[in-house]
Amino acid sequence: MKARLKFDKQRTAEPIISTVVLKTKALINILKAEVDESAGEVLIEVPDDKAESTIAAFKQEGVAVQVGGFIEISRQRCIDCGHCITLCPVQAISAEEDLTVKIDQDRCINCGACVDCCPTRAISMLQ
Repeated sequence: MKARLKFDKQRTAEPIISTVVLKTKALINILKAEVDESAGEVLIEVPDDKAESTIAAFKQEGVAVQVGGFIEISRQRCIDCGHCITLCPVQAISAEEDLTVKIDQDRCINCGACVDCCPTRAISMLQ
């Protein structure tokens, strides 16, 4: 399971991820992190069997947690050109039988390559 953690200014100075790892015994994989003294956002991956307890532990520490659905395709803008398919480093983007582009949110690592390459700006990363 993937989740986005949002830390406020107060919590960026605390070792919250370490605290949650010790508390839950969950192995947390950090996929992306942007943290400074004013705020922080971290994209993590947690084993499914530890997901519920890990999310609860982060919330208990005062961290805002968003689970799943980080990349979105605007069907009004997308022309199904497939350029994003060729650039996805983890093959999370594919084409349906009718050649409609789709994103597998479970495989997506939110690298943003598809967002940057889309000629019609149909792909966005949810904030």
